[in-house]
Amino acid sequence: MLSKYGKYAVAAAIAGTCGYVSAATLTATVTNKTAPLSIEGNRLNTTYTFPAAADLRFDKALRVGDEIRLTLTGASFQSVAAGSVSLTCTTNNVTLAPNLNSSNSNTVSYGVTGVSAGTSMANQTCSFISLTVIGTSMTSAGDVTISGGVFDAVGNSYDAGTNATAASLVVASVRSQIVSVTVQSAFNGVVDFQNSLGYGFATDDGSNGFAGNSDNLVLAINGRNTANSFGGLMSINFAVSAEDGKSFGFLSSACPTAGELETSGSLGRATSASGATLTINATCTQISAMDTFSMTAGLTVNSTIEVGHTSATPSTGITIEPMTFPSVSVTNVGRGTVTSIANATATGTGSWISNGSTVQIPYMPINTTAGASKIDPVIIISNRSTATGTITAVARDESGNSCTISDSVLGTIAGGRTKSVGGTIRDAVAGSGCATLAGIEKLSITLTVTLPSGSTEVYSGYTVGGGDRVTVVNSSNGRP
Repeated sequence: MLSKYGKYAVAAAIAGTCGYVSAATLTATVTNKTAPLSIEGNRLNTTYTFPAAADLRFDKALRVGDEIRLTLTGASFQSVAAGSVSLTCTTNNVTLAPNLNSSNSNTVSYGVTGVSAGTSMANQTCSFISLTVIGTSMTSAGDVTISGGVFDAVGNSYDAGTNATAASLVVASVRSQIVSVTVQSAFNGVVDFQNSLGYGFATDDGSNGFAGNSDNLVLAINGRNTANSFGGLMSINFAVSAEDGKSFGFLSSACPTAGELETSGSLGRATSASGATLTINATCTQISAMDTFSMTAGLTVNSTIEVGHTSATPSTGITIEPMTFPSVSVTNVGRGTVTSIANATATGTGSWISNGSTVQIPYMPINTTAGASKIDPVIIISNRSTATGTITAVARDESGNSCTISDSVLGTIAGGRTKSVGGTIRDAVAGSGCATLAGIEKLSITLTVTLPSGSTEVYSGYTVGGGDRVTVVNSSNGRP
């Protein structure tokens, strides 16, 4: 039966003087607490022995019928069986017998069954060397502490140990082998609108040999050195979500009716250098990964997601949407009932930016005054490519205050089309969407369109009171 438990030897030295005059004092001493005990190892009954001693001093002469009691916080003693006491005393002037305890009890007691006549316990020491702790009782992070005292059978009272510092009563610390899950390498792809119409990335950050450039996210599972360590297989389950309103649609043509990766109509691909199993939800807004790794002491292992395109020069497919990713959601690190981290997050997931067209309009008068003084901006985007691009803008006033107008407001422009966005930008600046610029009549505007710059042109100007247009030179129509 003892093979099921961690055998943690606890020794208690007992010294006493004549007279019942004060309470007991307990001080625990542990010779090696540098490494905490592993929660994972404890849960799986892995055994570990740490040497500890507890000195119980009390100003009471022990008498037959008294009890010495030791109590653990954060752990349980093994049942004390008849004949299991291994006790040494310098003068052997006291005889103890265990009071039987049920399994998983946090208190063990020893009754005084005999005291040598004419022998004082002053300056004498007795040591317990057979108490054991149940390994599976230590499955929560924290410190295991010990306390103790003497029960006076005649006075029917208990003198608890006092005058010992809290740190001196710690006999072990219990911690998970897994400290955290962090982002080791974030998504940092540049969606290439100049050479591949947004179907691929401009640079290669991957490792799995896609024909086209790829980008990857690497999570690090960070561990610590522990005693009683678990060394088996563990798993990590995590999910990466797209920015609100966007998706990973380039990875699956089946969206939004089926959650399958690498469908026949999709030229986007996803894989994992660490061997994780990847899936995508039905709306293509979340990629999930399940990875398996071997738990080792002080481990740091990686789990990856890599995405890319099947072609080195992609010209067809589904456009990759530039986006900023929220935190990675870690739903579990563990195996079966051994859970190390649940419902954690890893921040700094990264973003995909665009090398599409950026057009600077350095000066644009604007107001919403009715009548002859009303100034209306005129901003028209021409798309001569076959791709569909998203439109965003940043407006700034003369004091440097800015407002970002997202593609959810400005929308998209289809291939071979033109689109006017001046009125939309005017309304955004005049409304609650850009409260920082309320009432401003002079702006600079930066337009970003996820299209090749060579096939994108922007006209900018304004009208006053509905009159003729006045052209405003920008970095698109003003370039040679």
